[in-house]
Order: sequence, then structure tokens, then C-alpha cells
Amino acid sequence: MERASEAVARECVRAIGASPLRGERVVVLCGTGNNGGDGFGAARLLRHSPATGEVLVLLVGERGRVSGDAAGMLRLLENEGGTVAEVGGEEGLEPLRGATLVVDALFGTGLSRPVEAKSLPALAFRLASSRRAFVVAVDVPSGLDSGSGQADVPHVRADLTVTFGFPKLVHLLSPAAGSCGRVVVADIGLLSDEGDVDAPEAVTARDVAPFFPRRPTAAHKGTFGTLGVIGGAWGMAGAAALAARSAFRCGAGKVVVVAEEASRAAIHALVAEATTSSVLAPAGLTALAVGPGLGTSPASRALLGAALDSALPAVLDADALNLLAGQPELLRGRGVPTVLTPHPGEASRLLGVTTAAIVGDAEGAARRLAERWGATVVLKGFRSVVATPEGAVTRILSGNPGMASGGSGDVLTGVVGSLLARGLTARDAARAGAFLHGLAGDLACERTGEEALVASDVVEALGEAIRVVRESTPS
Repeated sequence: MERASEAVARECVRAIGASPLRGERVVVLCGTGNNGGDGFGAARLLRHSPATGEVLVLLVGERGRVSGDAAGMLRLLENEGGTVAEVGGEEGLEPLRGATLVVDALFGTGLSRPVEAKSLPALAFRLASSRRAFVVAVDVPSGLDSGSGQADVPHVRADLTVTFGFPKLVHLLSPAAGSCGRVVVADIGLLSDEGDVDAPEAVTARDVAPFFPRRPTAAHKGTFGTLGVIGGAWGMAGAAALAARSAFRCGAGKVVVVAEEASRAAIHALVAEATTSSVLAPAGLTALAVGPGLGTSPASRALLGAALDSALPAVLDADALNLLAGQPELLRGRGVPTVLTPHPGEASRLLGVTTAAIVGDAEGAARRLAERWGATVVLKGFRSVVATPEGAVTRILSGNPGMASGGSGDVLTGVVGSLLARGLTARDAARAGAFLHGLAGDLACERTGEEALVASDVVEALGEAIRVVRESTPS
């Protein structure tokens, strides 16, 4: 329980540091079970943090029902001067109205039945989920069933969920996943070495951390690969620039943008670090990112063909996928790591089915795409899906609806491309790239809100996302 409390407190402090919440009121909502015990422990730690102001603890339930480890955490909190207010009616929840950060530790995975809509806990759910407060849920947003995606019951709507050991189905399946916000999986020693817990396959920060080691002191720009970004047709220079900028932010040593002559000046202005060319010259490149602002002209088709004829790993997006749908022979027999990053509309063209069919079965669609095209696939969307030609499917826990705006896919292309350029396999580059892209979007969203979030915000948050990933694994 102590480790769970530490994980919750750590993520609360991180959220406060990334938003205008510093020094404001924190309210910790606790139930009488183990979830409440995690809340008591987190409150105890938050009281000592310089990032927090007033920390109030509300116990929704009878103090006499708190037992075991939870009772121990309650005693520790009170022994150190913390106060716990027992809530017996609506008036006891009034502090929630002035909170800027709420920790939801009411119910966890042990909830056996839906909470009644007119009950005191349901009122707490509604107040906690107000738009003023940033909500951190412990393990599962209270009211939701951890083993399903159902959300038609009274429940907390969280901005961030800190779960333990492994993700639960509720974190992965819509519509309930939408109420979980960003999901952080904390290692508190629940999993055995044999991995005997039947958990959904999902990427976590700990999975990504090994791909971002500290740089060796003798490193030079050639150490980290050279990415060729192919795109930037007239009027679409920004797409190629976003891919190039995100590649640099993810550690690429060099980026060469292959674009029309008319776009090259604009690209230089947007990405001073990049070089540009009008022709694809594979020599010196270690990977390709094809599609951002590529267009569908005959010249674009020729560039795509040249890219796929090369022996370089490649990520394909946007117009590259639209062209590929009409010329599938271009990809057949390509024995080089290749990643496709379609949104549902592009996926529908690649499979020859409706967009609704893609959205209705994202995992199945991603698996079919990977098998049909012989490439690793990132099917973009909320809780994006990564599939390999061998049939392995993984869910991505990061990302938010604010990222549904122009240019977000170009950023993902640059991130995945930079990882391919550094030598990662298609599977690792796709999984790590999709997670990091979503995490950067989540971190940026904490500052801007969903409506104001734009692709360049995601680019600028990539460095912070890498830092968070590194900190997820003890040094």
C-alpha cells in the first residue's frame, strides 16, 4: 500500500507541476477499503510536498469500517497532524467545490455493483468531476467496473488514472476508457517473475524507457541516425516540417527533408536544423518517413516508389497510404522493417471496408492490416492499436481527444521515423513512438486544455515526455 500511495502522490505532484494548480487546494476522497488506504497514504505524502497547498481528506463512509492496512495508513496520516473529515451528508462534500485537484480513492477494482444514482458517493462523483478540478483516480475511476468498457453508470471522470502492476480492461475499452484520462501503470511489485497475471497487452512508460538511455559522452550526430522525411508538396510544407521537428525532438541526429523546390525555403524557416533536397538520395540515410504533405501527383508516386525500392526502414502515413491503397504492389515483398500509421479513414481504403467497420473493431482491423500488408501497423485513434504481421496486438494507453487536430499524425510519423533511424525494430519503434506521442499530447493538454491543443504543442512536449519515461524506471 505504501508503494501505491507513493505512486499516486508522485503523479499528483507531476500534474501540479505541469499545470496552474501549484499551491491550490487538494481534496482526497477516500472510501473505507484498500483504495481509501491508498488515498490516506497519498494525502500524507502530499501534505509534505512544497507543490501543494491545503490538503483536505474526506472519508465517505464510517470510520469504524476502515480496517487492515487502510486503517494503518489512516493512523499514520493523523499521527502526523493530518485531519480526516467523515462525510455523512451532502454538506460534508462542500470542500470539493473549491478544489483544483481531486484524488479519487473511493472505490477500486473491488466494486461489485453499480453505485445508486442518488447516493452520497454518486454526488461525490459529480462534484469531483467538475471541470474546475483536475482529477486523479486511484487504480480505477470510482463507479466503473474494472473488467469492462461500460460507462452507463454513475462514475468519476478522471483526467489521470494511476493503476498498479498492469492495465485493466476498463483502461483500454471504450467508452469507459474515455473516463480514465491518461493512464499511468505503476510498478508496486504485483507481478511475479513468471508473469502469471492475465493482463491486457498494453505499452507503459517502463516498456519505453529502455529505448531512451542516457547518451554516451563520446556520441556525435551520426550516432543517432539520419531520417529522410519525404513530403512537403506545395502548400503542405508545414506537414513535413512538423515531422522533421518531432524527429529532432525525439533524438534524431540529422533530418533531411525531400520536398518540392517551392517548399524548401518554408521548411528551412520552420526547421532551421534540417537540410533539404529535391531528390531522394538514400546514401547516408538510416530510415525514411514518407507521407507528410506528400500529395498524390505523379512525382509523389515516383518518390513513394523510390522510397519503397530502397533498403531503408520506413514509416508511411497520410498520402503515402492513399497512394499505396491504389498500388499495393509497391509494398509486396518488401523485406525491410515498415510501419503504417493510418487513421480509420485511411485504414478503410487499405482494407476496402467502411470506416465504421474499422472503428467498430479496431483490434481486428489492425491485425488484418498488418497481415495483408506485411507491415507493422499503428491504427490511430483513442487508445491506438499496434499490430504486427505475426498477429501480436497492443493497446496504447496515452493520448487524448485534443490531439484530433491537423498535424498530429505528422508528429507521430516523425517520432516513429526517428526511432527507426536509431535502429529500433518496426514493432519497437511503433509501440514506443505511439506511446511517446500520446504522452506528449497528454502533457501538453494539461497546460492548454483539449480545445486549444495543436500539433506544435505536442512537438514541444516530447522532451518532457522522454523525461517522464526515463523517470518511470528506477536508476
